[in-house]
Amino acid sequence: MNIEKNSEDLLHAQHQAAENEKQSRQQISSMQEDQQLSNAELDDLKIIYAGTKDYQALNEYRELRTKLLNRCDHKNFVCMISSITPGAGSTHISINLAASIALDLSKTALIIDCNTHNKTSPNYFKIKSEFGLTNFLGQDTDDIEDIIYQSGIPRVRFIPIGIKKESAAEYFSSEKMELFIQRLKERYPDRFIILDTPPIERHAESQILVSLCDFTLLVTRYAKASKDQIQAAIDLVGEEKLAGIIFNN
Repeated sequence: MNIEKNSEDLLHAQHQAAENEKQSRQQISSMQEDQQLSNAELDDLKIIYAGTKDYQALNEYRELRTKLLNRCDHKNFVCMISSITPGAGSTHISINLAASIALDLSKTALIIDCNTHNKTSPNYFKIKSEFGLTNFLGQDTDDIEDIIYQSGIPRVRFIPIGIKKESAAEYFSSEKMELFIQRLKERYPDRFIILDTPPIERHAESQILVSLCDFTLLVTRYAKASKDQIQAAIDLVGEEKLAGIIFNN
């Protein structure tokens, strides 16, 4: 009897998982972009897309995407991207990684701006409201959908840092932040989450967020970080969470 019940429970769980995946893919296929960025705009911003002329960049991001998917056995993940030194281009890497994931019509990517010190995302996205992550964590709203915005890139969504920035470290270390990330990851099995964070050596927020991600990518400009700086950043992330180091040109 117990064996039969266990088999029934397993079949029910498998059926439910299949239904959830089917529903998720249907929702992804119906995602709309009210103000989709044109190919010319994407070229100006150096964001990849299926027909981009910069085939080398497209291929490099596809390879990066494949490596990360293999690392998580093709399940959705939370990836933190942080620079080793300021100005390394981690936001640009975050956006292009998200765009490469969303090239697959069955997948969507969500970029979360976790940088309270330097807002570069407005240079890429046409978002009028600054209502975002810290507002949700600060209980200005309980509805996650209030802080998720279209990016202009098909199947890529964006959460800005928000207006309340003075207590970011406390917000990020809160139980609500942990539950927030968990909920985002579990709600859609085909959603991949990217945390765009400030330089990890200089800011406690990035060091806190390491514990909430599945793995981390570190970014530095070529020949701009010393061996000691690189090793210090690796030590803060931990070998088990380090997915790689990108030397950005």
